[in-house]
Amino acid sequence: MSDRGSDPAGGPDPDDPGTHRYAVVVAGGAGTRLWPLSRKDLPKQMQALMSDKSLIAETVERLRGVVPFEHVFISTTDNYRARIAELLPDIDPANFIVEPEARGTPAAFALFAARVHELDPDAVIFSLASDHAITEIDKFQQTMREAFEHIESEPGSLAIVGIRPTRPDTGLGYIKVRPERRPGSRALDVEKYVEKPSYDVATSYVASGDYYWNSAYYCFRAATLLAAYAEAEPALVAATSDYLRSGDPAAYLSAPVRAHEIDLIDTSRYPLALVPADFTWSDIGNWAALHRSLSALTGSDIVSANARDHIDVHSAGCLVVNGDDRVVVTAGLDNVAVITTHDAVMVINLNRLDEMPETMQELFARLRAEGRGELL
Repeated sequence: MSDRGSDPAGGPDPDDPGTHRYAVVVAGGAGTRLWPLSRKDLPKQMQALMSDKSLIAETVERLRGVVPFEHVFISTTDNYRARIAELLPDIDPANFIVEPEARGTPAAFALFAARVHELDPDAVIFSLASDHAITEIDKFQQTMREAFEHIESEPGSLAIVGIRPTRPDTGLGYIKVRPERRPGSRALDVEKYVEKPSYDVATSYVASGDYYWNSAYYCFRAATLLAAYAEAEPALVAATSDYLRSGDPAAYLSAPVRAHEIDLIDTSRYPLALVPADFTWSDIGNWAALHRSLSALTGSDIVSANARDHIDVHSAGCLVVNGDDRVVVTAGLDNVAVITTHDAVMVINLNRLDEMPETMQELFARLRAEGRGELL
């Protein structure tokens, strides 16, 4: 019996679309909303928050069986490369696509798309974040396959995976879809997307039923993304191409910084479709998200990342992440997170996390002003 993707002689079959399927795990973010556990030198994707494996290791494991493992690539920055390589010993070092310094998500996408396109001009890439929690692996993998199939049938388009929102969340992007379904496909046409709306706006989006959360999982032909970027921002593609050719960091650092990976694309020329997801998903973007994910796993609203060193009496809705050897005791608390590390302790009201982006910016400014940059 021959394997899928091979000819009778055992080599790759160029006519099998699976031969051209790739996954790129994007792992360059710092995860500042999970401070003090997540730091610039050890961001959340490198930490074990949901199991005994790091989030990035869990992400890579979810890809097995969907794409050939040699087609799994890691997109990261130079300062994270060595640590991630330790966490992912099964990934070929040649499959690391490394930015000398972060220049925004569009530059990272242009770089890894150009690198994979060099290897395979017909490559179809599924890109995904490295720091999400997903428990229904079979449903996730089926969604990946649907995204690949959509791009293979409509190679000039791009696809994004959408999550049906279960609550208003101001830390996520929202995608509005048109109601008409495509014949023979679950994909929906995207009308617009909105980055991190206010709570009232997010509430109206959820109530309307017309919006999905942006999972930040994309699927596209490498050639299509590069063409769309070249039309919208030629200097972006030129800088990444120069860097791949020369290896000179200065070439990459000349890339213009743009905020969002899809925002600069002319979707009238390169249509954007949404593939609805059926799996349970969390981006673990803040402590409340981690609390929800761990509560779902444990069946309790009092959850701890180190139960041995946490004792609770009469609390509700609490999270303890204990990063040192001290015992943490919580008593009579409601909706509070306690995070300890060897050099910092943070106590947060989980009901006020909508204010956290501004709060964290103020905190980091205070730490810098007081000469405590080593805590960042």
